[in-house]
Amino acid sequence: MSATPSLLPDPRQYPALLASNRLIHHAVSALDAAHDTDADLWRDSLRLALMEMLQRDDMLTLSVALTMVPSAAAYRELWLALRAAAEQGEGRKAVLFAVPLVLVAGSNAEACLPADIADVAGLNALLREHGVFAPGAEVLLGGALLHPDDVSAISAGHIYRATREAATVLDALPATLAGRAVTVHKDGVFLRYLLGVAMQEEGRPAPIRLGGAVGSWGLPVMKFLGEQLKSQGVTLFPIARPPQALMQAMVEGGKARHEVALQAFASSQIRRLRDKSLTPVAVLAAHVGGELRFTLSAESGEGADEGFVWALSPLDSVPAIEAMVRELMAECQVQDVRVPATLMPEEEAGERLFLHAANLGACVWH
Repeated sequence: MSATPSLLPDPRQYPALLASNRLIHHAVSALDAAHDTDADLWRDSLRLALMEMLQRDDMLTLSVALTMVPSAAAYRELWLALRAAAEQGEGRKAVLFAVPLVLVAGSNAEACLPADIADVAGLNALLREHGVFAPGAEVLLGGALLHPDDVSAISAGHIYRATREAATVLDALPATLAGRAVTVHKDGVFLRYLLGVAMQEEGRPAPIRLGGAVGSWGLPVMKFLGEQLKSQGVTLFPIARPPQALMQAMVEGGKARHEVALQAFASSQIRRLRDKSLTPVAVLAAHVGGELRFTLSAESGEGADEGFVWALSPLDSVPAIEAMVRELMAECQVQDVRVPATLMPEEEAGERLFLHAANLGACVWH
């Protein structure tokens, strides 16, 4: 089946080009370069400028540049250069990584999942057994279930210094981070991170397998986490994503949580409609304010009292999200998928607007 061209607009708003900002100037120049060699020179200049800022721990200037980028492409260019500047050390170096955990949980009464994994040694042994950690490598994965806000507070400056200065895995870990319990009431999809450090020796094989697909370790780790985090009256389905370098893990974790939550929402809505012998119609729309909103309802609009909101992060790809939604609907045998090709309002009559089959009106959709 051929892919459907994406016409969904990007609802994120960007400021006008701030050419006086050196970081933005380098990033945009790399994108606009006529030749690859010129683009590489601009990227090298951008990386060196970022390294200077990280050495000074100048997070304010970096934050301004990330806030003022004129496009999604420029943001990604700057972010990739920032990763290179922060993570690429010489000689022996520390590799800060994280394992994103998506926790699908449900409970009839309010309950809490633990804030930490008690048998952290068992988890590390399991990952070594399945080849995620290299034999004999100096690697440690912590057991604290870290909230996304706490992980995002680890600055690029800290990563830069820890990468180059840490003598052991314990030296690289932030001293003040603690896990946060997950409060469950009814159904929810939650995100936590396990933070780890691996010591990379120059010229030696990688101590940890980063990225890629979940391999043979996925099922045993899921069972292990289910036992470690079980709580009275809570139904729990823990999903561990592959370890990633810390900055990339922050991106992948948010994306994974949205995807799992969207799947759970779609499954529930489709089942509810089909139980009533109604044919589901899916609508995915881009709304002012930087959100994609998704509904599943009957042609009459029945069932449209709920909607799913994907608040776009700077590194989200709108075409990729649309393609993922279309693939999910194909798997669920929902044939009618409507995507308005114009940007939709944020509200209607003072309430958040969710489009559905009955209120699309005359808008252009495909």
